[in-house]
Amino acid sequence: MSISVLGIGTVSALGCGIDTVREGLEGKARPVIEEHNISFTDGEALLKVYKASINGLDRYVARPALRRIDRFNQMALLSSFLAIDDSGIIPEDRERIGIVFGSGYGPLQTTFSFLDSLIDFGDRCASPTLFANSVHNSLASQASILLKIQGPCLTISCFEQTTCSVMSTAISWLREGIVDYVLAGVGDESCDVRSYATLLLGGGGCSEINPLSFDECSYLYGEGFVVFLLGVGTTDRGYCNLISAETGENEVSGDHEILFLAANGDKETGRFYRPLINNRGRVRAYSPLYGGMPVGNGFDIAIAALSLKEGVVYPLPLLAPLLAPLQAPVPGEISSGITVVPEQIDNNTGNARISCVGFDGNGNYSLITLAK
Repeated sequence: MSISVLGIGTVSALGCGIDTVREGLEGKARPVIEEHNISFTDGEALLKVYKASINGLDRYVARPALRRIDRFNQMALLSSFLAIDDSGIIPEDRERIGIVFGSGYGPLQTTFSFLDSLIDFGDRCASPTLFANSVHNSLASQASILLKIQGPCLTISCFEQTTCSVMSTAISWLREGIVDYVLAGVGDESCDVRSYATLLLGGGGCSEINPLSFDECSYLYGEGFVVFLLGVGTTDRGYCNLISAETGENEVSGDHEILFLAANGDKETGRFYRPLINNRGRVRAYSPLYGGMPVGNGFDIAIAALSLKEGVVYPLPLLAPLLAPLQAPVPGEISSGITVVPEQIDNNTGNARISCVGFDGNGNYSLITLAK
């Protein structure tokens, strides 16, 4: 049974919509990276953060209804509407649509704002609005209410394994005939507490993520949300097929002609990506476009789907100067198999595949494979 990626909606530091991701891949747009002053007990430190922008949600939801919906929920909502619009499909039976959303950390800013209100005003006067939005399930519930979706609804949170769990759940629902379509989405948001933790990792001294430099920390936190409309069968307007979502430990199994790494400048996980560089086929790492986050491989899946649809493996313009010292005699290529020029994918054979891999700090990996 084929499961198709029918539509994609993104909210990231590049902007809103899959077209902004394409512009970033083509070098026509750069992500918004803001400087934040993070306070310590003994002073302040400057940190750069990939900051998402939310534009256009009022096209789908009346402004008064948005007043009680926090920023993270708005990112999830806008991505959902954009995914449906991108598909060009208007499902009639809303009971046959499921929602499965995931987040590594959940609504961080709202959670800490609620805790602040609890500390400042006590149990009786803590903000009920902040509490409601601080619950992880608020992401899927808000989307279900405003999109009038009445099928199964689930929220998953398991750090770096979140994206794979979301995709495997969506695959199961579709293959078992529980629903006809699934909105599958993942995202995370930034806040000062998360930025403080980023500084403790050692990422405060860099201005841009260098995902393939495994001996130093260049981790910068990012935020955003990506949603996929998945369905059974194929369509001319779809992107590609979602083949599998699997997990494993230490060494990624199988041969992969094209491999997208969720490496994000974190030394702790970087050591697991290093072996994949020299002994694999074409390798890419796109985190400099969206920032470091537990569910960053969700954006890799979006890029993979776009690549398969358009028949090209995109270079990463932001990496070109970083990769210069590694450049081999052949122009545009380096010894690791990474190139800084576009490469065509042969979709005519029907065998074009891209695998997206992400590791956690313990060496557990998730592997999502897509094919045209």
